[in-house]
Amino acid sequence: MGLFGLFSGKPQVIKFEQNLCNANVNDNSVLFVRVNDLVKSKDAMLEVPFTHNAFLIKGGGDCRFYKSGTYDVFDDKKEIKAWKQGISVEVVYIPKETSVLIRWGTSEKVTYRDPKSAKVVQVGARGQFGVSISNPEQFLRKVVGARKEFDLRDFSNRFSAAVVDEFADVFLHVVTANDISYDLFDANRKRIASLAGAALSEKFDKDWGISLVDFIIESFNMAEGDKEKVEAILEERINEDKIKKHLEELERLDDKQWERDKYLLGLQQSDREAYYEVIKAIGKKDDARKGGNFCPKCGHSVESTQAFCPHCGNRMGQVEVACPKCGKINKGDAKFCGGCGNKL
Repeated sequence: MGLFGLFSGKPQVIKFEQNLCNANVNDNSVLFVRVNDLVKSKDAMLEVPFTHNAFLIKGGGDCRFYKSGTYDVFDDKKEIKAWKQGISVEVVYIPKETSVLIRWGTSEKVTYRDPKSAKVVQVGARGQFGVSISNPEQFLRKVVGARKEFDLRDFSNRFSAAVVDEFADVFLHVVTANDISYDLFDANRKRIASLAGAALSEKFDKDWGISLVDFIIESFNMAEGDKEKVEAILEERINEDKIKKHLEELERLDDKQWERDKYLLGLQQSDREAYYEVIKAIGKKDDARKGGNFCPKCGHSVESTQAFCPHCGNRMGQVEVACPKCGKINKGDAKFCGGCGNKL
C-alpha cells in the first residue's frame, strides 16, 4: 500500500523482472540491469529483491539508493505534483553477491633489479580473480554510467586491462618491501598474490567500487636465461662465502700447523672443489705477502720467467703481479699498484 492512502485496484509495482535483457534474478554474473517505466499512479511502488540493491533515478536527476524491500516511488506531495505533469523512472539493480571470474596476464614483462644478484631481470605473470561490488554508488558512476545493458566480455576486458596496468607498480612494491628475490618468486607465489591482491583491491574499491576476490597468480613468465644467470651468480656468491669461512677457520688455526693440515685434509676429502679454491686463495695470499706472481687458474706460485704454471700447466701469458703492500693484483707491465700507488 502506498504512502498516500487507499485506492481502488492494484498499485503499480516496478520489478526486477521488467529488465529488457531478460536477466534472471539469480544470475550473479550479470552485474547490473536497468528497468525503465512510466509512472502510472501516485501510489506506484518499487520492489527490490533480497538478492539485489537498487538505485531509483527519477526525472533523470534524483538518484536514491535502496536495499532489499518494497518502497513508494514518491516520497512527498511535491513529487506527486511533478508526476501529474508526467514522469518516468529508471531503476538500476546491482547484485549483492557476484560470480564473475576474470583471467589476467601481463602483456609486457616487468623490469626488476634482483636484490641478491644485483642483476636486472624481466618477469611477467598471469592468473585470475573474482570481483565483488563493494561501493555500489561508485560502481554506478564508473561501470554502469550510461550503459543500457551489462556486457560481461566488455567489462572483463576493460577491468582486466585496468588491473594489469596497476599490477607492475604493486608487484614491484610487494617484492621489494618483503625482500623477495628473483629465485624465490615461485616459492612465494601465494604470498605475493595475497599482498598484491589486497593492494589492488583497495585501489579499485576506491576508483571502481569493486573489490578483487581470491586474486591468484598461476605462474610467472621469466625472461629466457635470466633465472639461470641469477642462479649462477647466487651460487658463485654462496661458494665465495663458503671459501671465506674455510679461510677464516684456517686463520684461527694459524699457529697450529698440525690442526691446519688436518682441516685441509678433511676438506679435500669432503669437498674437493672447495679444497682447491682454498689452496688457490692461500697461494694468492702468500704470494701477495712476498710480492710474487701466481697462476690465475690454480693460485700456485709462478716465477716471472715461466711461461706455464708448474702446478697445473696453465699458459701464463701476461703474468700478473701482486702488490706487496696492499695485495691488489696488477698486470705484469704495471709500474705502480692500481690500488695504493705503491711502486712495483
